[in-house]
Amino acid sequence: MKIARLDLNTLSVRFEEIDKNSKYFLFGARGLSSKIISEEVPPDCDPLGVKNKLIIANGLLTGTPFPNSARTSVGAKSPLTGGIKEANAGGRPAMMLARLGIRALVLEGKASSKTLILINDNSIKLESAEKFAGLGNYELHERLKNKYGDKIGIYSIGPAGEWMYKNSTIATNDIEGFPSRHAGRGGIGAVMGSKNVKAIVVFPTKTSQVKIHDLQQFRKIIKPFAKKLAETKEALSVYGTALGVRIMSEIGGLPTQNFRKGSYEDANNISGEKLHEIVINRGGKKRLPCSPTCVIKCSNYYVDEKGNHVTSSLEYETIFANGSNCLINDLDALAQIDHYCDDIGVDTIEFGDTIALAMDAGKIKWGDHERALEILEEIRKNSDTGKLYGNGVYELGRQLNITRIPHVKKQGISGYDPRVFKGMSVTYATSPQGADHTAGAAIAGRVPDSDRDYGDLTENSHKLELSCELQVYTTVLDSMGCCYFIGPDVGTMKIVAGALNAMYDLRLTREDVINIGKKILKLEIEFNEKAGIHQRDNDLPSFLREEPVSPTNLTVTFARKDFQDFWKRLYE
Repeated sequence: MKIARLDLNTLSVRFEEIDKNSKYFLFGARGLSSKIISEEVPPDCDPLGVKNKLIIANGLLTGTPFPNSARTSVGAKSPLTGGIKEANAGGRPAMMLARLGIRALVLEGKASSKTLILINDNSIKLESAEKFAGLGNYELHERLKNKYGDKIGIYSIGPAGEWMYKNSTIATNDIEGFPSRHAGRGGIGAVMGSKNVKAIVVFPTKTSQVKIHDLQQFRKIIKPFAKKLAETKEALSVYGTALGVRIMSEIGGLPTQNFRKGSYEDANNISGEKLHEIVINRGGKKRLPCSPTCVIKCSNYYVDEKGNHVTSSLEYETIFANGSNCLINDLDALAQIDHYCDDIGVDTIEFGDTIALAMDAGKIKWGDHERALEILEEIRKNSDTGKLYGNGVYELGRQLNITRIPHVKKQGISGYDPRVFKGMSVTYATSPQGADHTAGAAIAGRVPDSDRDYGDLTENSHKLELSCELQVYTTVLDSMGCCYFIGPDVGTMKIVAGALNAMYDLRLTREDVINIGKKILKLEIEFNEKAGIHQRDNDLPSFLREEPVSPTNLTVTFARKDFQDFWKRLYE
């Protein structure tokens, strides 16, 4: 495998081989992007300046049949948080890059004009993309498919990325061909926009350069694992991630009305069960994989009453942020918002948090989804209103002189109220990524070690250990190119060790694999310290300590020192 470095100043490409002697050997996806950023990006640089780098990387297991292993990690210094950032997404292109023998693309410098990158078996070419300037992702992908064929993989930005909004995403095309999978958090689309790159097109290859040393042993490891995942994740396959809406509301941890409540009286109207009913009755699709090796298949294909595609997939986080949090109780409205966000290239979590803050401030009426759509169009046009709402919840709060802002490290909090989910409060406060649930999702039933007692969901007991283990194991899975739904736990770490050993002819133990995650987190923490994001500042917004959330009447009760000293355990 190799790293392809694209110098956009000179429009040149050079390759760097990764073998067992390479310093990048056991670094993939998030791990690889974080290592390159920590070594090559000045921590104090302007995230939208030429010294920042954008790394698009696949995992150590991507390109193989290992379950759920074909996700892309995108990394950079974040325009939103000012620290290190990784966001990952499913879609087609990660697997396609791996088959071409490319572990990562590193975009350096800045092109002088809008640029299109074309990658195939023989070369990487850079061409003008001026004719695609300003296009939304849907039209852009359609035009690229018309020119280069239906089987291509695509990474792209919408207008929000071109305008370099801090809430902008990088889209990939899904299995169905739509630009619906987004590396969404941290404003990394703005970094791609700052490089003047509109899209990257990956062409299919008939042969794969991915090598597995002991294929028989590899299959022996993954076959029962894939079978178990398909069986144990059946409810997720049927109802999708939106299955969590009603459950979280019943627990009292579904953020509602700008985090003022933990339960939503209209949760059933936007639940996974309701979503399932609508999709089936209208002739949409369920049980869709988000990437080629996915065996859980929790995605959906949402259509309107006439059977026309609206979005794929409508997920829990989008539904919480733009639904319960904004008091929008209509799935059709939420599907429209999702479509617009995907087209313009905006993170649905950050956008929903931003709109909810504006509603709480009286700038928008609660439940007004039409105004939310209008604001998305303002972002598309780069108007003054677009600039106000397109840079995330923290920036809107600053502009409106609001101090009650649901954010950590300037990134909006996702769909689990930290007053109820005590382990999640630790993850939000301590993750180098900001308030990111995917960094270590300490939700109901998530147990990294079945032999340990992590205490009740709503109690502090053992939640520091719970969050730490989940963050470490999730970092490992991110670096394999895997969806964390396969299980950030000790059992999966053992399976990953076996798969890496069979693939690369190694003798790794489970502890060796866990140490990969620890090394990556150290790199991220140390980069942030140099960038001015200090561990001593780890905390949550004060309102989460001061305002009990109904109906549980809970607050965040960890001492600030627990968060500030949290990562010392990595160095013990």
